[in-house]
Amino acid sequence: SSGINAEYGVPDTGKCTGTERARYAQIRLEQLAESKDQELSLYTQLIENLVYLLWRHIHHYTVHALPDSDSQPHKKQLLSSQDSIKQLTRELSLHLTDPFLKKIVDFCSSKNTSTVTSSFTSALVRRLRKLIAV
Repeated sequence: SSGINAEYGVPDTGKCTGTERARYAQIRLEQLAESKDQELSLYTQLIENLVYLLWRHIHHYTVHALPDSDSQPHKKQLLSSQDSIKQLTRELSLHLTDPFLKKIVDFCSSKNTSTVTSSFTSALVRRLRKLIAV
């Protein structure tokens, strides 16, 4: 049993005093808390990047991807892409609801994140809401 404990970096607390066990428990809890803080930070960065990519794609397709009818020689393809973009804009509000976007902002505004991250994500969500409203 002590071999298994030593393998994971856990001392054999059966031979420790109560004070030593308490100290070890405190150190271990601090390590776990630090690990969870790092994990939360990574999740926040991931969400921020995903919201940015989502905004860029939606912005591109709803603002820049609408082709001019004069510049496209294939009228059938033009109408098909315009219909797809119109359908995308209609369905945005069904999938990107206000409660969902609010949860994103709230998560990125938690006490463990920087003000810059929180502000950036909030700005992206505001821009997404504007695109949804259009």
